[in-house]
Amino acid sequence: MGLIFSMFGVIVFSSFMMWEIRLWYLMFMTFMCLKYLSVDTWGMMFMNYLYCDGMSGMLVVLSLWISGLMLLASNYSVKFMNNKSMMFSSVVLILCMVVIFYFLCTHLMYFYIFFEISLIPTLMLIIGWGYQPERLQAGMYMMLYTITASLPLLLSLIMLGSMYSSFNMILIYYLNCLNLLYDVNILWFLGIMGAFLVKLPMFSVHLWLPKAHVEAPIAGSMILAGVLLKLGGYGVMRLLSIFFLNEMTFSSIFMIVCLWGGVITAIICVGQSDIKSLIAYSSVGHMGVMLAGCLSKFMWGWEGAMLMMISHGFCSSGLFCLANLMYEKLKSRSLFLCGGMINVNSIMCLWWFLFCIANMGAPPFVNLVSEVMLFCCMYLYSSWFIIIILLMVFLGGLYNLVMFVNTQHGGVMSFVNSSFVSVCSDHLLMLLHFYPMLFFIVNIGYLNKIILF
Repeated sequence: MGLIFSMFGVIVFSSFMMWEIRLWYLMFMTFMCLKYLSVDTWGMMFMNYLYCDGMSGMLVVLSLWISGLMLLASNYSVKFMNNKSMMFSSVVLILCMVVIFYFLCTHLMYFYIFFEISLIPTLMLIIGWGYQPERLQAGMYMMLYTITASLPLLLSLIMLGSMYSSFNMILIYYLNCLNLLYDVNILWFLGIMGAFLVKLPMFSVHLWLPKAHVEAPIAGSMILAGVLLKLGGYGVMRLLSIFFLNEMTFSSIFMIVCLWGGVITAIICVGQSDIKSLIAYSSVGHMGVMLAGCLSKFMWGWEGAMLMMISHGFCSSGLFCLANLMYEKLKSRSLFLCGGMINVNSIMCLWWFLFCIANMGAPPFVNLVSEVMLFCCMYLYSSWFIIIILLMVFLGGLYNLVMFVNTQHGGVMSFVNSSFVSVCSDHLLMLLHFYPMLFFIVNIGYLNKIILF
């Protein structure tokens, strides 16, 4: 509760150095919350509405961390250029607070309300600080997709609440444990899962994501990739664990669509010329594998999905930061115009290399462990999935290498005459994305202690 009240105070309070105060507040609270990663200290309940376990605890820390890095990444484009910096930092903090409430809620209606409210600050970031006029169309896409899928979720949650005579998730979980209600109707399954699959996004309902990413400012892309995609993953895992949704036919169909969509989006990535669009499409593939791991009902699938959400949050956010740093220097996101950066700024080339191999799931990053767990889980579910897995591994390596080689090697374009000296804050930003991916692998056994409700 102290975290939430203090965040509310920082949002309301205004001062001369408010940007720096809010940045330091978010980073300080992140490091304060890191001690809660040992599961024994979680399980706290406040006022019968807020509850924290290992699954939501990890995502609360991720939200605070990425929100702090958003302010650090936007220092030049918002603070230095004097682009409504006070309003921008307030929107970032409000979005962070809404997302934390969503992760901590146990009341089904509040769970739904915070899931929907998170759309408003994101829309403000895209429309208010986006780059091109197409940002209005991107915002409309995002609104239409999310709201269309949310109505069945609202109706399903109201009917479930009236059926159980309670909206408390913990109470419903224990009732389900006693009654052993495993089989559900197809309409229940689709109604509850639909909104989360759009937010995730699952392949075939993903078209809003590349548009939103391309038009969003750097902070919008970071919060979309790092936190908002995790709202869908967390919602799927939480409601699967509470209601024991066990519609086997649709689970299998969704898994096939997700994995095949991962192959299709990887092929699309190979042909992309826009760096931000390439990273956005790669997110669809990664989240598809994560969803397939959840629906497989294997424990390794759930642990791998949890780890994939954390590792993808840092890796994808870091790649968007690198793309933004290049855009600020070149004023272009085209892969064909960004060649030869290794000759100009070799330290940034090292960061590009590290994040590209992390994105393809290479050692020594925690992404490797999550992909191994998920791929093993897919193979256990059906040996036919091994063909799709091999295709995804090959194509994942291919598009990351294409992105790295096109941006870093080759000749420097003749029109490039700007200074490419990176300041300390750029390297600090990349280090704070890189550090959790590298050192989480030391404590990988932590996942085995997560008790999913």
